[in-house]
Amino acid sequence: MEHELRRIQDEALAALASVADQSGLERFRQTYLGRSGRLAALMAELPNQPAADRPRLGRLANQAKAGLQRAFGDRRRALTEPPQVFDPTLPGEKPERGHLHPLTQFTRRMVEIWRSLGYDIHEGPELELDWYNFAGLNIPRDHPSRDIQDTFYIKDHPDLVLRTHSSTVQLRALKHRPPPLKFVEIGRVYRHEATDASHESMFTQCDGVALGRDLTMAHLVTTLRTFFQLLFGPRVKIRVRPSYFPFVEPGIEMDMKWSVAGKTVWLEMLGAGMIHPNVIKAMKLDAKRWRGFAWGMGVDRLMMLHYGIPDVRLSYSGDLEFLKQF
Repeated sequence: MEHELRRIQDEALAALASVADQSGLERFRQTYLGRSGRLAALMAELPNQPAADRPRLGRLANQAKAGLQRAFGDRRRALTEPPQVFDPTLPGEKPERGHLHPLTQFTRRMVEIWRSLGYDIHEGPELELDWYNFAGLNIPRDHPSRDIQDTFYIKDHPDLVLRTHSSTVQLRALKHRPPPLKFVEIGRVYRHEATDASHESMFTQCDGVALGRDLTMAHLVTTLRTFFQLLFGPRVKIRVRPSYFPFVEPGIEMDMKWSVAGKTVWLEMLGAGMIHPNVIKAMKLDAKRWRGFAWGMGVDRLMMLHYGIPDVRLSYSGDLEFLKQF
């Protein structure tokens, strides 16, 4: 039976190769694969074979049937589908062009605004010394932000941290230029916290600093109001509330009025204030002669408002279906 099975299989494949139309396909199916076909007739002889050989012969018969069915399907597609003709005169398909990440697009828009207001752009390291991240910014040793629950420390290097804010620009900007000066830094920062729709352990922050002889809180509020008007439109409304941050005195928080799901709410946008005299001293400047202001805002939150993104984690997911929308 095994010899006859192989002979029928070889004969069927040779016959299938010569089939040239649909009627020929149907004749082949009836002859070899139909209920009364040659393969079915041979398989009907299986119970008459020795019991020890039946499992092996059954597997061979099933494999032969499956192979002929696949070959039959391939031949049918070859006869029904039009041939692929290559025309070298046709224009080629244009490859899909990529584009910048929405966070990058939004960041560049922010940079344009700050440059138009006379600010230079600073780039500092993400792996930062404790002094630039904490001590030089008047953040005491027992401040909660120094706890390992909030900050990523580098193993075996107690003086190194992943920066928790880009407020380090306040101290590092003077390495590039003596005052008066105006600098903005936009970059990644890291916080050891749980993630949800509005929080990530890594996010982007925009911090700025201005140093001069006679800067006041009025200059700070006007600067930030102008920034938000240029970013979200001239009708944007903001309000200022007193707050506390170790590196500024006095400190404020700024809210922006925003419509969400038909309701108008005040959203916290940033923290800011006049640079603390201790920070000015850390800059090796005379706190009686120099004054300045500083601020820090989350870029991801602003981008989510601008584009209507509901979950900050989408920005870092690498989901192409999400990214192609921008």
